[in-house]
Amino acid sequence: MAPEMQFNDQTEQDLPMAEQTNPGEQTIMNTPRLDLLQLLLEQGKITEDDAQQARRRQQRGHTTVQQALVELGTVAQEDIYRALATSLDIPFVTLEHEQPEPEAIHAVSVKVVLHYKFMPLKLEKGTLTAAFADPPQMRDRQNLRLLLGLRLKPVLSSPAAINRTIKQYYGLGAETVMQLRQDRGFQERVDHVQFMTESTDLAESHDGESASVIHLFNQFLLEALEMDATDVHIEPFEDKVIVRYRIDGLLREIPTPPGLRELHTAIISRAKIMANLNIAEHRLPHDGRIRVSIGEEEFDLRVSILPTRFGETLNLRILNRQSIFFELTQLGLEEDQMAMINKLLELPHGMILVTGPTGSGKSTTLYAALDKTNKRERKVITVEDPVEYQLEGISQIQIHASIGLTFARGLRSILRHDPDIILVGEIRDAETAEIAIRSALTGHLVLSTLHTNDSVGAVNRLVDMDIEPFLVASSLSASIAQRLVRRICPHCKEEDTEITERIRLEIADSVGCSDEDVKASKGRGCVECGQTGYRGRVALYEFFLMNEHIEDMVTRNATSVELRQAAAKQGMRNLRQDGWVKVMKGMTTIDEINRITKSYDIHY
Repeated sequence: MAPEMQFNDQTEQDLPMAEQTNPGEQTIMNTPRLDLLQLLLEQGKITEDDAQQARRRQQRGHTTVQQALVELGTVAQEDIYRALATSLDIPFVTLEHEQPEPEAIHAVSVKVVLHYKFMPLKLEKGTLTAAFADPPQMRDRQNLRLLLGLRLKPVLSSPAAINRTIKQYYGLGAETVMQLRQDRGFQERVDHVQFMTESTDLAESHDGESASVIHLFNQFLLEALEMDATDVHIEPFEDKVIVRYRIDGLLREIPTPPGLRELHTAIISRAKIMANLNIAEHRLPHDGRIRVSIGEEEFDLRVSILPTRFGETLNLRILNRQSIFFELTQLGLEEDQMAMINKLLELPHGMILVTGPTGSGKSTTLYAALDKTNKRERKVITVEDPVEYQLEGISQIQIHASIGLTFARGLRSILRHDPDIILVGEIRDAETAEIAIRSALTGHLVLSTLHTNDSVGAVNRLVDMDIEPFLVASSLSASIAQRLVRRICPHCKEEDTEITERIRLEIADSVGCSDEDVKASKGRGCVECGQTGYRGRVALYEFFLMNEHIEDMVTRNATSVELRQAAAKQGMRNLRQDGWVKVMKGMTTIDEINRITKSYDIHY
């Protein structure tokens, strides 16, 4: 938070004539003209039970009604503050549709903007139009007029929209960067930074840290966690540093303030210190881990640092130790797919592979499957790199390649402990593949992941690892391909009326309905989803199941095309077809299916 700022306590009448309220300027009353809860009830945005909960929360927390509603989360912020503007009889603005004028932005410093939580929009004839997250009190308006030398015309917008717009135009961590540059000198390049005693709780505030590299680094992490990012990329270039977050599988650049380039080395040093890495080594790649907490939530950060031409680039992979775990019913499996996977997990032996690229949710699916099989009468052992989630009642082994504990060596040792189910984090080499195959043939159920483009490709990938085709045919029970697509934001979901004839026919053919019954949805874009139209992700699945006919084909070295055709005749639904099922259910969009499964679009 910005340092406390002191202003004179002059009244409206004490101000010079030029600073007094313009008769035409909108006056904000502290008491609403209409009851906010009653207005939302009339609009159908909340129920009577929601209103009662909001009143109780307001009384307990001594907060405003609108803040109580935001905390409850039963209605979108924009709806709350649009109704508040109506109740106060002041204008409401949707900042996504407003283009702040450069003159207005330059007229107000970042310190003032952050302290009073408003966004300058327009400067005209000595009057500043500014969007506030909450109606400003009279004293705040007087202080702002004295500080800026401008008359003030307040309008209202939602806090989420205000915060996002401030970051967009002033940059994330703008005040911290400004203060650091002032303290250290604009031309200074920071190569060695002394940090205060580290706290693992990012949300915990510390005296003296408000303008520090520690605080700046924490701001990047907190913002990433609030936006549900899975990765943070901090990349240096000749005259700037680019910060990007991976959100729902796509990278999004985050606006940053000028001067961040001068602090890049200090930021990298901070990451190295938190991950117990060598801050003096700038020529070699680094890998480490950081464990942090926000309140009761714990996060693991995988740290990867690479030397580039303009300095070290940093990637942080964010793993939520609580929310990484899902049940099978939450992953997006259709009813027939749930039945298939339940039968597979009841097998006494065999190998089940989950395939797909990095970041496609393979580990999450395996953890959900393990939880399903975790019964007292079955012994389960895993060998992973890293152990991403701790499961009660399961023995989990962390790989340490530097001391010789590899997947293959760990797997050999596991077999001496008489397990019923074995999870191998990833089959990376021929040795691990061979031991996993042998384990599946000797009475163990083996679960693992493999990097292939589709489910059928797992067969050829194992054969390429010098596994005999007859061993693959005998041991492999199923290969499950997986991809993640973005879910439509529920707050701005609307019907998609622009379905092309080709796509309409393809969906009808895949789902088994008439083309007149084909329907799809999309997200319009709103504050809740950052104007993307998407929020969260859901998985697409492709089940390649082994049977006697396909086992015979594998033994005879059948090609992937032949295996895929045979599986399709037996009812296999590929990733693209599974995607159309989810489009018809309103989970995702046609654009998302085309983005993820374009390689399957070969028959149309």
